[in-house]
Amino acid sequence: MLNVIEEADKLYLSLEINKLYDLLIKHKDVMNDDIQWRLARVTHDKAKYEKDKHKRQNLMLEAFSYAEKALELNSKSAHSHRWYGALLHFTTEGIGLKHKIKTAYKVREHFDRALELDPNDYISMHSIGYWCFVFAERPWYQRKIASALFEALPEASYDEALQWLLKAEDEKKNFMCTNLLLIGKCYQHLHNKEKAVEFLHLAAEYEVKTPDDKDSKHEARELLKHMGHGHLIQH
Repeated sequence: MLNVIEEADKLYLSLEINKLYDLLIKHKDVMNDDIQWRLARVTHDKAKYEKDKHKRQNLMLEAFSYAEKALELNSKSAHSHRWYGALLHFTTEGIGLKHKIKTAYKVREHFDRALELDPNDYISMHSIGYWCFVFAERPWYQRKIASALFEALPEASYDEALQWLLKAEDEKKNFMCTNLLLIGKCYQHLHNKEKAVEFLHLAAEYEVKTPDDKDSKHEARELLKHMGHGHLIQH
């Protein structure tokens, strides 16, 4: 299995998603958490390239099944917890608010656990920052519905989101366009225009490698134009 994992990691670094999926899917029944979480990751990445919403959701559910298996095989793996948390979030698409809220608490638990197991896990730091941002952004009426239905929505603020996103950035600079975009958006919400422009500009000039990079870069460019800083963007 060591050879398969080495080959998989080479393909992952060179962003050969389809080749990587084809390599790992042959080993989907192997009871090895290192194979399973990598399979979860690549299936998630493959889903991101899928234009058809139904097919994309099916791939996310498939990815979740591998993450579930990885966690069952090794509950002390930061990778398994991280991917279980991330994919649990995606499985709530199109599901009622009550279930989404219940799931959100579990998602956060898995990201926290991943960080306990690997304190340098910048992807989990980013994921916690993203999680905080999402709940800071929820409009008040959703909070009202949520508390009537179930229990209070998770409490989170833009300030808390920013701390986690900056922590991830300190750990690994420019690792993801979305992280830079979210830092910019947090600064915007916290009325620090100078810092918002600085990070949105970094996102707007980011070298695109993934569909998420492409979407985040586009959003950063639109935000800069809206803020009257479109002249900063290189065309």
